[in-house]
Amino acid sequence: MEAIGRQVRLPMGTAMQIALQGIKIRLGRALVTISGVVLGIAFLMNVLAGSHISTAMKKNEDLQMKEDMMVSLVKMQIENPKHQQIAVLAVGPVTDYERKAIVTLYKIGLRIRADGLQIPGLKLEPAKLPALTAGAEVVLVIGQGDDCPIPPNILTHGMKQPVILDSKDTTQGERTYAGKPYSIPVTSGIRRELFFGKRMADEKTKIEKRTQQQKFRNFWIVTISLLVTIIGIANAMLMSVTERFKEIGTMKCLGALSGFIRRLFLIESAVIGVVGSVVGVLIGILFPMVLYSFAYGFKNVFSAVSYGHLGVSSLECLIAGTILSVVAAIYPATIAARMIPAMALRTNV
Repeated sequence: MEAIGRQVRLPMGTAMQIALQGIKIRLGRALVTISGVVLGIAFLMNVLAGSHISTAMKKNEDLQMKEDMMVSLVKMQIENPKHQQIAVLAVGPVTDYERKAIVTLYKIGLRIRADGLQIPGLKLEPAKLPALTAGAEVVLVIGQGDDCPIPPNILTHGMKQPVILDSKDTTQGERTYAGKPYSIPVTSGIRRELFFGKRMADEKTKIEKRTQQQKFRNFWIVTISLLVTIIGIANAMLMSVTERFKEIGTMKCLGALSGFIRRLFLIESAVIGVVGSVVGVLIGILFPMVLYSFAYGFKNVFSAVSYGHLGVSSLECLIAGTILSVVAAIYPATIAARMIPAMALRTNV
C-alpha cells in the first residue's frame, strides 16, 4: 500500500493573485458589490462626521451666544457707550468668549479700566482698587474663579449707581468671598446681575436630551443600513459562487484544497470591502463638510472641526467595512469550499 504524499498548499501570494484576477474578470459584478459597501460606509461616516462637525459648530454657537449676552447686558446699563467708562475685574481664568466680549465693548467706544487683565491689541487702562471703579458706569466681573478677592461694597466704591455684572457661570458654582457666598443685601443699594444662571442650565439639559434622542435614532438607522450592506455583499458573493461552479470544480480536480477555495473568496471580499470602505469614507467626510460649510462658512467649519476625531472615525469605518465584507462572504465561501468536484463540473448555469 503506497503512502499518501504531503498535500501541496499554495502560498498566500498565489491566492491573492487568483482572487484579484477573478475580480478583474467579473469587474461589473465587483463594482456593483463595491457600490453597496460604498453606500453603507458612506452613510455611516456621514453620520459620524456630521456629529463631529455639528458638535464643533454648536460649541462655537454657544460661545457666540454667551459673548452676545455679555455685550447686550453691558450696553443695556449704559445709555451712550461712546467715551463711557466701565471697570473690569478678572477673577480666575478668563474664557475666550469673555475676552471677545471685552474686545467688542472696546470697539464700540467704551473706555475700559481693568485689574488683572491684558488683551493684545487693546489699550486697557490698568488700575487697582479703589481707583479701579471710580467714575465707572458698571463693574464687570469676569473669569471663572470661585473666590472674589474683595467684598461688593468695596468693589463698587466711588460709583454713583453701583452695578455689578458678573459673568460667572453659576451652573459651575457660585462666587464666594472669604469662603462665604457672594451675596449682596438689598439694603446696600448695590445691584448684581448674572449673565448665566438657571436658564442656561435648563437650556443645556434640553440640548443634551435632544442630542441623546438623535444619537438613538442614528444608531438604528446606521444598523439597518449596515445590515442591508451585509445582505447585499452576501447575495453578490453567492451569485459569484454560482457563476464559478465549473471553475471551482476544475481547481479542485487540479488539487486545490477546500481551505484554498475558501481563502480565495474571503480575499476577494476583503479587497472589495477595503476599496468600498475607502471610497465610502471619503464621500462620507466630504458630503457633510460641504453642507455645513454652506451653512456656517468654509473657514469656520474647517477651522472648528477636530481632524483627530475624524481620523479615528475614518479608521473605525474602514475596519468595519472590511470586517463586514469578510463576514458576509463566509457563508458563500463555505458553500464553494464544500462543493464536490464532479457535481461542480456537471452544473450548467
